Amino acid sequence: MSAHGYTYPNTSDDPDETEVLRNRLGIRSKSRLRVEEYRLTLDRIVDLQLGDGPAGSFDADHLKAIHRHIFQDVYEWAGHMRHERPVVDGARVEPIGSMRKGSTTFLPGSHIDMGLNEAFKPIRNPDVLKNSTPEQFAAVAGKVLNELNYVHPFREGNGRTQDAFIAELGRHYGHNVDLSVITRARMVSASIAGTQDPDHPAMAALLKDATDPARARALKELMQDMGSGPDARPLDDLVIRTAAPRETVSGIFKSRTSLSGAFETPDGIVAVPVADLRNAVRQDAGYTVSVRSDFVTASAAPTLRPVPRPVIPAVFGPAEEKRERALLAQAKEEGRKAAASLHAFWSAPPSLVCRDIEAAIRQEGGDAAQAFTGMKAGGRHAALGKEIENELRHNPTFARELGKVQKDVAAYGDSREKACAFGAAHGRETDILTELAGTDREIARHANRTPTSEPGRALIQTLTGQPALNAPEDPTGRPSLSSARTPGPG
Repeated sequence: MSAHGYTYPNTSDDPDETEVLRNRLGIRSKSRLRVEEYRLTLDRIVDLQLGDGPAGSFDADHLKAIHRHIFQDVYEWAGHMRHERPVVDGARVEPIGSMRKGSTTFLPGSHIDMGLNEAFKPIRNPDVLKNSTPEQFAAVAGKVLNELNYVHPFREGNGRTQDAFIAELGRHYGHNVDLSVITRARMVSASIAGTQDPDHPAMAALLKDATDPARARALKELMQDMGSGPDARPLDDLVIRTAAPRETVSGIFKSRTSLSGAFETPDGIVAVPVADLRNAVRQDAGYTVSVRSDFVTASAAPTLRPVPRPVIPAVFGPAEEKRERALLAQAKEEGRKAAASLHAFWSAPPSLVCRDIEAAIRQEGGDAAQAFTGMKAGGRHAALGKEIENELRHNPTFARELGKVQKDVAAYGDSREKACAFGAAHGRETDILTELAGTDREIARHANRTPTSEPGRALIQTLTGQPALNAPEDPTGRPSLSSARTPGPG
């Protein structure tokens, strides 16, 4: 009698109907199962992004809980590792000892516990990533991801589970790990390199691109540009990355956006900071650029829709419609509070600083961003910047009211981000952004006394020295990406 395994018995010569994983849906076709699996798991991944997934201590149990949450609608064995014997279709499946994909062989099943123990060593101390920079986080998380990929503890779904685990780890320590800017080709390449050498830097560099806000934004803009137009190429088939500091990049110039210039090299598409394009030197059929600058975010840069991953949208039915209404209602309520708080702050300030800020904005022709820039050291309004610092230091009432503004605007940013994440997963982000556009404008009106695509953020960042909120922006008024292109890189 043959052992009970993870797949249905093969009863057909059709490759699409052989080695099909036993599933709760009773599907006996690989192609159909793949579509339904991605549809159902995508909604569960959105749960994690919205903070509705399982909590844990970033250990083996937490990893299993994340796998169980993602795949619970598809597989009975969700949350079980391949060296275990869960009950599937009424019988216990046999453990899987040897596992490989292409030329890559993963850790033997009998060593999984030992492998996971090694994988989680870098994050066993909960303080190791406290107050970490994106680069520090990427270095540690890259080691964890390399080891997890080599262990490959689950029969199916390792990649999605590992991605979700690392994203959760990032959120826990204050980092937004945006893996939508990482193509499949790049992830596969880094995974293979890390499996062969756990200290290989490719995975850390990949996670730095996904975690550093400026680099992630530059890649998102570039991928949006390359993914549109008559010459568009399948992005997931390309390795696309940002250039490292002091790197020399040689290749054929492909594209220029507001934040970067892209060159096609033998190792893939490399984005360099736009500031370095003026130093490009013609060489053979292409250019050579020495990277001297860093990537920066610019308030005037176009807002870009994320590159969807995976590409199959979730179904939008009555349950999803109800959830979307609830998320929108929460965002609008938080927005109302933020607008009211900002109005109170400007209308009855406990000092004269707010009036001075208004005067500076009027001097700049209503351009609040320009006025705030002028408050920095050496700027036109530097004295006002010093005045604000002194006010925060010596006027508790002013500091307290500003703290309430910051808290309320941050709450709106958080709820708005959750609503947009849900909309992106269901192909309805534009509808949600349209719904929230009025709230954005109201907050902007009270924040800077002039409309802006960054509701309240410029004010908060200037007055408190805090980083800008990472809420998605209003899609209106976006400059055309094509208008940023030039025949050459400079």
